[in-house]
Amino acid sequence: MLAPNPAMIRGMTSSSLQARVSRLETLSACLSDGEVHGIDTLAAQLHVSKRTLFRDLAVLREQGWELESASGKGGGIRILRHWPSGRMSLRTEDAVELLLSLALAESMGLSPLGKHEALRRQFARCFAPADRDLIARLRKRIRTASPVSLAAQSTAQAISPDIRSRVYGAFAQQQVLAFTYVDGQGKESERVVEPQCLLLAWPYWFLLVWDRQREEIRTFRLDRMRSARPLPERFALRPASAFWQACNEVGVSL
Repeated sequence: MLAPNPAMIRGMTSSSLQARVSRLETLSACLSDGEVHGIDTLAAQLHVSKRTLFRDLAVLREQGWELESASGKGGGIRILRHWPSGRMSLRTEDAVELLLSLALAESMGLSPLGKHEALRRQFARCFAPADRDLIARLRKRIRTASPVSLAAQSTAQAISPDIRSRVYGAFAQQQVLAFTYVDGQGKESERVVEPQCLLLAWPYWFLLVWDRQREEIRTFRLDRMRSARPLPERFALRPASAFWQACNEVGVSL
C-alpha cells in the first residue's frame, strides 16, 4: 500500500486522507500496465480535476515512481519502459498471497534454477523496511511436509475463500484469531488462538497455534474451520521449533 507522507496528511481530515490514499492506489494500478494513459481519461476515471490528478502524480513520483509524459491529444502519462521495480502498491490480501506463495515455493524447492532466495530478497526490496521484517518473519513460519496418505486425502474438504483470507490475514499480521472448528468426530467448538505457524502437508493446510483457552500448542486443519474472525489484539511470536515438533501429534513428519 502507498504510505501517506507528511505533505499528504497536512490539513486533511481522516476521511479525505483515506479517499486520497484509495485514489492513489487506483491510479498506481492503472499506470502499472506500462501503457500510455490520457490525462483527461485518468481524471474522469478518478472523478477529479486535472489539477488534482497532477498533484497525485507528483505524490507517486515522490514515492519512487519514474513517470514520463507522452505526446498526443490532451497529453498522457506512463511508466518509463526501463523503470525497475520500485515500491510495490499492493492491497494487504494481495501482498499476503504473494508472500505465502513465494515462501511455499521456496520451501518446496519448486524453482528450476534454485533462485528462491535471490527472488525473495529482490521482492523484499520492493517494500518499505518495516514490511521487509514481516517478509522475513513469514518465511520462517511456513513449512511443507510430505503429502499425507491417499486414505487421509479422501477426507479433505474445500476451504472457504473467506475463511482462508481471514486466517492468512491474521497469521501475517500476528492478530489473535477466533474461529469455529469441527473435529474428526464432528464435534464443534469455539477457539481463540495465536496463529503462529502454517504447514502444508498436501492436500491439507494446518494452522499451528497457541490456544489461549487451553494454554497449549494445538494444530488445526483449515478445511475443518466453519468461520474465522481476526481480533484487534496482536500477539508476540513464540519459538517456531516448539510448533514444528507438535506436528507429530497429527501424524505429519517434517
